Amino acid sequence: MMLERNMTASPSRTAKVAEDHLVLSEVGMTFGTADVIPSLSLAVRRGEMVAFLGPSGCGKTTTLRMIAGLIAPSRGRISVGWRDITRLPVHERDMGLVFQSYALFPHMTVSQNVAFGLEMRGIAKREIRVRVETALEMVQLGHLSDRKPRALSGGQQQRVALARALVVEPSILLLDEPLSNLDAKLRDEMRVQIRSLQQQSGITAVFVTHDQVEALSMCDRIVVMRGGHIEQFGTPGEIYEHPATPFVASFVGRTNRLSGVVEPSGRLAAAGQGLLAEGALPVGQVQIMMRPHRVALLAAHEHVPPGHNALRGRLTGITFVGDLIQANVRVGEDEITVEQPTRRSTALPLMGAEVTVSWEAGDTMVFAGGAT
Repeated sequence: MMLERNMTASPSRTAKVAEDHLVLSEVGMTFGTADVIPSLSLAVRRGEMVAFLGPSGCGKTTTLRMIAGLIAPSRGRISVGWRDITRLPVHERDMGLVFQSYALFPHMTVSQNVAFGLEMRGIAKREIRVRVETALEMVQLGHLSDRKPRALSGGQQQRVALARALVVEPSILLLDEPLSNLDAKLRDEMRVQIRSLQQQSGITAVFVTHDQVEALSMCDRIVVMRGGHIEQFGTPGEIYEHPATPFVASFVGRTNRLSGVVEPSGRLAAAGQGLLAEGALPVGQVQIMMRPHRVALLAAHEHVPPGHNALRGRLTGITFVGDLIQANVRVGEDEITVEQPTRRSTALPLMGAEVTVSWEAGDTMVFAGGAT
């Protein structure tokens, strides 16, 4: 049994307004003399989960806090549906918040923690009991309703925090790096569970993280931020396969980077060797990037299929990382990393051996030399 929000759209609203649930219009934040977020505009669709992804200090948490009402924007407008919430206090925004620290009351039981928001809203005790039971079953914690937070594991505490946010049936769920305090195995489990709950409930969710795996695996679309600006906003596939800038390419996924040149004739070259790429290329000095797991390590004179690039180099390092082997190959002044699955029967070249690295033309990403 899932909690569902009973929403009826205003008949005067257009389909487009109904689709765009959370809208930020030229929202900015200034601290002192510093424009932390100069101007940010985006629309989150109803029922989708959007990640704000970026390094520390990029503005993602500040943006979430403005959406939540924890801080007021210096300029711009924030709306949910057709309602302007820019200056509304937190308790009038109809949002559920899940924090990194969980923020559970240590003196209350699990059920009391989950019920707290409903009690503050003056909900009848009988309804509170039913909704709390439903929320705890939803996160598979009904059998632990009488425990205190200190008697729970980190993953269980996180699920209590999630149930507490969902039980009030918010219009939007905000999650601020909720998995960063969990170990790797628990993070994997909670990623699946949070995404499943969000999809089943149909709630609109905004997820702040600096972890690319969380963003790629959990969200419908990703906002990649850098220095208070949006570098790119798109689906995980668009972000990963067609990054708009070198920063996006290197932050979302691992990449190799080569210095190259595109001649006026359109020929692409690096380390004195010609390369293949798809699409229009910027003439002049360029940055060439490709994903390590899409690069093959071949013997020096091994055949390369048509439509594939090939660069000759020298093997300089091999690292065993469990499910992968990383091989480093020096090509001219640059180094290329090759990632391939570990197989007991795979024989690798000797250190210092001449080798060829190869990848498909479609996996070549080319950016203007001065792009960042």
